[in-house]
Amino acid sequence: MELLQALKERRSIRKFKPDPVSRELLDDVAQKALWAPSGMNTQPWKVIILTGERKERFLEISGKAITYLDARLKELFNDKMRSFIHGYFRDLGGAPAIVVVLAEASDTEVYMLSNYESATAAMYNLLLLAHEAGLGTCWMTGQIWIEKEVVEFLGFPGWRLVGVTPIGYPNQTPPVPPRKDGAIVWQE
Repeated sequence: MELLQALKERRSIRKFKPDPVSRELLDDVAQKALWAPSGMNTQPWKVIILTGERKERFLEISGKAITYLDARLKELFNDKMRSFIHGYFRDLGGAPAIVVVLAEASDTEVYMLSNYESATAAMYNLLLLAHEAGLGTCWMTGQIWIEKEVVEFLGFPGWRLVGVTPIGYPNQTPPVPPRKDGAIVWQE
């Protein structure tokens, strides 16, 4: 798969087939994702892959984030879409695994920002590599509202939550969302 093709075809998947994804495939995608660039080559990230009982326990915690998002959802979506999103937060589309990416914390604001940006690069690598492998993902940041509870559950208190993605074989093909104009600004 060509890089531009992967960039254009990757979609946020919210419905997954129940088929399990092998540990080997998940590990391969995660290992390759860590080839992301990082500030001063610090590689300040953790990639946690949840399956089985740990995934189920995580869903119980993760679902709490929706209460913090509902006011914003009311601004953006109709009642039918809000209802779908509430359901999605309960089971993350039935994905057989969940990946959580964390950034190492720093007391220095600039280093913390660098760590966060570095781990974000790894997260996006993971999304693209999963797509290339025939898997679906959906980068979620709503759980940042309950970051402390999430990182403590994972056993990494003090780390920062970059994002959460369910991962599995897609059971949908979402339409291509339009790109917004005005994002590129030339200054000479």
